Amino acid sequence: MQSLQSPSLRVSPVSPLRKESPNITTTTRRVSFISASTQPITTSPPKREKDPKRRVVITGMGVVSVFGNDVDTYYDKLLSGQSGISPIDRFDASEYPTKIAGQIRGFSSEGYIDGKDDKRLDDSIGYCIVAGKKAVEEADVEAVKRSKVT
Repeated sequence: MQSLQSPSLRVSPVSPLRKESPNITTTTRRVSFISASTQPITTSPPKREKDPKRRVVITGMGVVSVFGNDVDTYYDKLLSGQSGISPIDRFDASEYPTKIAGQIRGFSSEGYIDGKDDKRLDDSIGYCIVAGKKAVEEADVEAVKRSKVT
């Protein structure tokens, strides 16, 4: 095997700000690849929490995804095995090696985020806010608060 080292190439110093000392000798190391073990990983599942104060109750769900922007549509498409992957059309992807992606379609933040803030937010933050507000709506948390007050 022919060496690819050139006399004009040199090993960079440990610290780019420190000059290389003429007394330092460099050595070449061979790197070997580690293959994955065929042995199964044996880990026990986490133990069930029995403290009633630490339980979690899901009161509402909100979804913004490639499968749909409501829980029922998302769940139906997920169970039917549909793919949310399609050709990229939100921007020109001709210069990229990948031309397909999971894009969220039909998303509207109207009624959840005001227009001024919506323009300032990154898309992913908008998705999170809308999904969270949809979960709160579905949970009907305001009705719970009203019933506790009276």
